[in-house]
Amino acid sequence: MRVSALVPWVFFCQFAFAGENTEVVERFVSAFNEHDVDAMLEFAAPDMRWMSVSGDRISVETSTHAELLAAMAGYFESTPGARAEILSVSESGRFVHTLEQAFWPSGGAERSQCSMAVYELIEGTIQSVWYFPAHPCH
Repeated sequence: MRVSALVPWVFFCQFAFAGENTEVVERFVSAFNEHDVDAMLEFAAPDMRWMSVSGDRISVETSTHAELLAAMAGYFESTPGARAEILSVSESGRFVHTLEQAFWPSGGAERSQCSMAVYELIEGTIQSVWYFPAHPCH
């Protein structure tokens, strides 16, 4: 086979599968918006680590399905109007990085802030997610 005939196939394969991890992340965020923790767990590895990055520190918020279930159930109970919107998304190998805008009710008004996140997927499930410090959306 000539190299020139192989090049389009390589590009096709790269882009044909490039969106699968992004789709998993989008469905995970959609389940978050529906406050459906069971659906969120379907997209998460049993030992998924949810981490917060702050300066030179990384805090592990959850590292099991049980911890994620408890954290999200508590969050949705205390913040019933919580939702998120993916403003931008990009995929590189097993990593998907997003700019997300979070919304929640506070004092009769809706508030929001943005945050960058990096999701690591292995075999179609979210293995790790790093959330970076929140900032005002522009």
